[in-house]
Amino acid sequence: MYYKDDWSKAKKRLKAFWAGEKLDRPCVAVFAPRENSSMPPFPELTNGPWLGGLDDIDENDRAAIKNWWIDPKKHYERMIAWFENTYFGGEAVPATYLNWGAMAEASFFGSPPKFNKSSVWYPPVIDDWEEWEWQFDKSSNKYWNTILEIMEYYIEKSEGRYFVGMPELGSAGDILSLMRGAEELSMDLIRHPEKVKESIDIIAQTWVELHEELYKMTVDTNDGGSIIPWMSLWAPGRTDQIACDFSSLISPKMFKKFFVPEFKTMGSWCDYGTYHLDGPDAIKNHLDVLLDIEEIKAIQFTPGKASPPTYTEEYIPKYKKIQESGKNLILLADIEEIKDLMKHLSPDGLFIHTYADSEDEADQILEDVKNWS
Repeated sequence: MYYKDDWSKAKKRLKAFWAGEKLDRPCVAVFAPRENSSMPPFPELTNGPWLGGLDDIDENDRAAIKNWWIDPKKHYERMIAWFENTYFGGEAVPATYLNWGAMAEASFFGSPPKFNKSSVWYPPVIDDWEEWEWQFDKSSNKYWNTILEIMEYYIEKSEGRYFVGMPELGSAGDILSLMRGAEELSMDLIRHPEKVKESIDIIAQTWVELHEELYKMTVDTNDGGSIIPWMSLWAPGRTDQIACDFSSLISPKMFKKFFVPEFKTMGSWCDYGTYHLDGPDAIKNHLDVLLDIEEIKAIQFTPGKASPPTYTEEYIPKYKKIQESGKNLILLADIEEIKDLMKHLSPDGLFIHTYADSEDEADQILEDVKNWS
């Protein structure tokens, strides 16, 4: 691979990670600026897409802002700038994807995306459940077809240099919390449970249908597998993130009743289903439910902004519980946290995503982690 000449070694380790084999160290995806880079360090991909160039657009030029988000060539040029200036150490992989605010499926069902200078948002459109109808025509939906156009451009230009991940379509709880409003949806779980369940099923089935189409488009580009780019997590088969950030607003009982069937549907499509667990409340309230879902093979935890960082004593028992359950554990950690994490965690089935200030520091952390394992 052009941007990662040691891909064959990383691939072997990642396959072993998914197979549950013992390794001399955990998988570590470490990114750093290239030695010859002439650009400032890029923002961490885990915080969302790089917004390079948006600052130069006038706030009132809505057409130019929208074009920044939808033009395939502009996406490609930004992506190549990132690849050219980034060092991919360990299991870090050069991969791109389309991020329209992580809930693009909302646009397929009638919530028109609001393209802004910092994000993409989807306004509420469900006012009355009795009048609402779920409609999505793939052949005519302009947002789905724009996404396909961008994906096809990525694939056409890849030529073995990088991987192409799935666009972030979102999951039912988070899509509905936008289309209906989070507070209204919370009340709907009590007032209109059957409408919510029906909606979750429609969104989940659409997710599966679209993911199968996207997987077939990208599998050859991705060396026979698929990748979650913001985690830098490649798998030798079908994978994508399963999530429900809305879960922080509801009880474990409601979480299990309404959303576990969706997770099973999505996880059944995946060969390597990976759940994105976001925030202290989510890991505290819902981890036990997730550990009982056979279709979920790995759990990725993000503390979230304004929360205690990844290495925090209150999280350690939760991390251990995930590992003891037999599921893989994926953590986003500052490089300074890794040594302390390794004092408590097994290297087996562990994946750490981090950033270094230089290529030398990236290579050194890979050696250090071997000694700490």
